[in-house]
Amino acid sequence: MNKINKTFRILSIRTVFLLTLLFTFGIKLSAQDKIVNFQINRYWGGVSEQGAKTSFGHPNIGLFADYAVYGARLQGAETNFGGFIAITQTDWTAPDGKVIPFTVLTPTNSYLPNGKVIKPLENYVRYNNPDYTVEQKSIDPIITDLGTVDPSKCIGTSDQSVIVTTEYANGMQLERKILGWSQQFHDNYVVVDMTFTNTSDKPVTGMYVSLRDQINYNLFADGRNPSIANVDSKAGNSWWHYIGAKTSDDIRVMYQYDADDPNRVGDQMGQPLTQQYGRLNRKDFAFTATLWASKQPYTPSGIMVDNHDQNDVDDLSQPSVATIGNDQILSLPLYPLNNPESTIMYDFIAGDLLSSEDQTGPDVRPGHFRKNLDDLGLANAGGQSGISPNADSWESMCLSYGPYDLQPGQQVRVVKIMGYAGLSREKALEVGRQWQANTLTDPMPDKPNGNFPDNFAFPSSATQQDIYKNKWFSTGIDSVIQTVERAISNFKIGYNIPVTPPPQDSFKVLGTGQGIELTWSNTKAEAMSGFQGYRIMRKVSNLDTTFYQQTATIPASDKAATHTYMDTTNILFGANYYYYVQAGVKIDENDQNAYPADRGKTIWTGRIWFPQNTPASAKRTSQDDLSKIVIAPNPYNYNDPKLKGYGFTEDRGILFFNLPYEVTIKIFTESGNLLKTIEHNEPITKTGSVEWNMTNENRQPIASGIYIVLFQKPDGSLSYQKLVVAR
Repeated sequence: MNKINKTFRILSIRTVFLLTLLFTFGIKLSAQDKIVNFQINRYWGGVSEQGAKTSFGHPNIGLFADYAVYGARLQGAETNFGGFIAITQTDWTAPDGKVIPFTVLTPTNSYLPNGKVIKPLENYVRYNNPDYTVEQKSIDPIITDLGTVDPSKCIGTSDQSVIVTTEYANGMQLERKILGWSQQFHDNYVVVDMTFTNTSDKPVTGMYVSLRDQINYNLFADGRNPSIANVDSKAGNSWWHYIGAKTSDDIRVMYQYDADDPNRVGDQMGQPLTQQYGRLNRKDFAFTATLWASKQPYTPSGIMVDNHDQNDVDDLSQPSVATIGNDQILSLPLYPLNNPESTIMYDFIAGDLLSSEDQTGPDVRPGHFRKNLDDLGLANAGGQSGISPNADSWESMCLSYGPYDLQPGQQVRVVKIMGYAGLSREKALEVGRQWQANTLTDPMPDKPNGNFPDNFAFPSSATQQDIYKNKWFSTGIDSVIQTVERAISNFKIGYNIPVTPPPQDSFKVLGTGQGIELTWSNTKAEAMSGFQGYRIMRKVSNLDTTFYQQTATIPASDKAATHTYMDTTNILFGANYYYYVQAGVKIDENDQNAYPADRGKTIWTGRIWFPQNTPASAKRTSQDDLSKIVIAPNPYNYNDPKLKGYGFTEDRGILFFNLPYEVTIKIFTESGNLLKTIEHNEPITKTGSVEWNMTNENRQPIASGIYIVLFQKPDGSLSYQKLVVAR
């Protein structure tokens, strides 16, 4: 290696770390840097006009637990939503006048003032927030500041498009396009489309473009209500896998997934929540994938073929580096560097020091591709070069593209996606329940490791039920691959997948004495080709363990300026109900813009338009109907995980609700002994419910068994119900 290259490769890492420190410890960008929210689908983040890391807190993300939203907090040097680090071997003059034989292209900051906005950031969305009212109260949009509503400016059929052009040292310009969709077949990834152009009159040589996606510190919408009990909390240990290094690979994707915590007893892969029916909380695989990477710089012709310039060629050998790295190993002083050649550091950019851990063999493409950690037969994910002992913090999925030598006027294009894919929330609960009940079956009897690699090592303490659970979890790998294939198809057609139906112009929810009344208007959706009508989605309570389910449909033939629907199906007075209504449009069987597996299917209005932060409840009527009285919970289980796991084992409570205004409640043992009498007498404005602490008249807790509850009105009318109590 010549001295310039050696100096470049060593100093480049110090500069990368320098940028990380600047971003992490709060050296701010210039006041002109504009930040916009990207929140149109399941993966949320902030986009900086200058391409920097953004501090984005994701307020109200918990309202979309049923949608399994994830939020990028961007605490390190992540590039999830359009940031980047590029390094060239072209000379750069440092602030002190020293000439360094490389150039860093990165967002403007107080240390490297080498970026400026050429075309200001533009942020467009396809639809507006609906006029949303619950119980006659207007609901403020939870997803605010989405951007300018102008579908003509959205790229292709994207529901949000962020576009900006910036210029960096040596005349290198970068156009970034960040795109997302709310359509259910494409709502779990975000596209970052980057085109670098050498606008100077001099060559730029040896350019690497480094993109990093750090997932461990992302926020989860799920697992917040109720919060995760201490007994189920765990570190964010992770496995990583890259597809794309072998000549037989036709996609390029790196994915990260939940690993067992080696410091705890038992197997926690997928984080089964024992206090929430065993449901798998970390059920998804985080991923980043390459849709396009220029084989070599090209002179733009202006003629586009399959969404790329006819002079541009995709190179399946790019990225040239695919690895995992830990920022903590880069413990170097700030500029000016002290004795810069005294320490050899792991090189994220060029992969010089990866060779001892590279994938090798005649079927491996040229480049530096780290061996897949989940295919080494290791007991846990950590302990490798550049990775913490338990792989529980700071690790990033690192992809570098290059090197490129750009002549004046030439371009390089890199298009990537990042997102999440895995089990549905319903399937995660189903698997968890069966795992906890020890009734889980093997989903792939013919595949000992499920979809994990052949050399994957299950946790040493894993039981047979744990292995079945983990094999179910591994089915999420298929979801990752299917998502990438859909995204590649979307890219090739110019981002023109079938457009998602719009949300309602207005949506009102009102509790009445007959049930819950829903009123909406959506003439734009009804005018779309293939309109399929509406589906009404409902859930009871805002707990993460509940799910929206289809409670009714409105046929396509029922078109109107305003729709009104009264939901009376199992509506109970006193219960909280949450709703959203989606319009459906059928994808034509011959629609070439649709992914083949999606043709003929119905796409629905994006879930993101319905925040569901305010419940509605049925109003009490003057009718005293004993048949509508409900006892909950019934049966009552003293060992219910919700009670036991959250420290409520000393509390007992049975709720009787939907009661008449005046009623006497008597609780008898199965043999007929009267244990408790409760007199309920309240005006019409009250809730119609009463709670019993499950003690007898002598304040002694009742035992397990079957009890008979009698309800008697003053006019002598009676009803009976059975109550089961178990320990």
